[in-house]
Formats: sequence, structure tokens, C-alpha cells
Amino acid sequence: MKRHLLWVLPLCVFLAAMAFGMIKRQTYKDIFEQKNYLDQLTVAELPEDFVERQCAILSERLPQVPVILRVEVEGEIEHLFHVDRQKIIIREVYAGEGLAAGEEYYLFARAWSVALNEQINSLERGFVNILKVGEEYLIFATEVLQDLNGDLSAIKLYDEYLISPVFCYEECENVISPLLGETLGVPYKDVKNNEFFAASEKGMKMLKEFKGKMLSLYPR
Repeated sequence: MKRHLLWVLPLCVFLAAMAFGMIKRQTYKDIFEQKNYLDQLTVAELPEDFVERQCAILSERLPQVPVILRVEVEGEIEHLFHVDRQKIIIREVYAGEGLAAGEEYYLFARAWSVALNEQINSLERGFVNILKVGEEYLIFATEVLQDLNGDLSAIKLYDEYLISPVFCYEECENVISPLLGETLGVPYKDVKNNEFFAASEKGMKMLKEFKGKMLSLYPR
């Protein structure tokens, strides 16, 4: 009897996990098929206390990462299970062995996803908005993941810290939206034209200054 239980219990756990995963995937599909589904999501704003420290660390670390590129965004956001990506084309290589202008890739980050739960559905972005198709961005990445299924290979963004290091070469307007209660979230529809998500004017100013510093190091 004990031997029987030794394999029955793990099997039950595996089947339950599979069922949960299938339900979540269907929930993902249902949400993304809705018109203006992004307006139903919330997004986090970075508290002012964190901005200065994060920008200071990244200012030192980013020039040292192995892949630094100017890219143009070619595709709208694609939501996979637990990760989001967008298609890009390289316009200039500042750092990155084996990479060349004109090559197409997907860009993704561990911090980019849609999180679904019973209380609130949120867009996770590392405090940087969805990239705008047709715009050029400065990106800092760690590696290129080769695709084995005939699809485009993918570039993984450097995301060891809170802020996703992606900076638009154009000036962007940014607004501050009041937080929902005690959370760090705000309705995405209220800040959907932003480049960054910050919880205060001072924090937003620091992010914009940080962006300016990075773009000055890698001008187009």
C-alpha cells in the first residue's frame, strides 16, 4: 500500500499542476482577446525612495553589460505564458559580439509579463512602458538566446535591478497617477502614454535625467 502511495501522490500533484496551468493559459487567452484589454490592467509606479539608488547603481553597471544596442521596434507586444516580448530590428551595435545592424530579434525581460490573480490583474514592466512600434530605443541586454524552432532568436534584457534599461530616443510625456489605496498600482489606462512609471514628480524627474545621461553616452 505504501509503495502504491509513493507514485500515486506525485502523479496527483503533477496532474493538478497541469490542470492549473491549462486554466491559467485559457484565462490569458480570454483576456487578450478582449478589446482594449490593457485598460483593464493596473501597473506599478516606482516609489521615490527607490529611484535615486536604482539609477545610481545602473549608471555604473549598464555601460559594462555585454550587449548595448540602438533598436527600432517592429512589432506590437506579444503575451506568452509568463513572459512578454516585442519584435525589434537592430539599427546600431554599441556592444555585442556577433550582432549586426539590420538583424531582427525578439526582445524580452524576466520582468515583462501580465500577472493574473483573483483580486487584480497587472502589467509587469520594470517601470518602463510597452515599447512603441516605429520608435528607436537604447537597450542594455545580457545575452542572445538562439531559437531552435525556426522562430526569431531573442535578446534578453539586463534586468538585475528594478528598472528595465530601455530608453526611447524621443522625448515622451509622463504623468503621475494617484496610487490605488495602499498599493503601488495605478490603472494602466491613466498612464498608458508614459515612458516611465513613477509615484512622484521628483522620482519621474530623476528617471528622465537618468535617461538623458544614458542617451548622451550612446547618441544616434
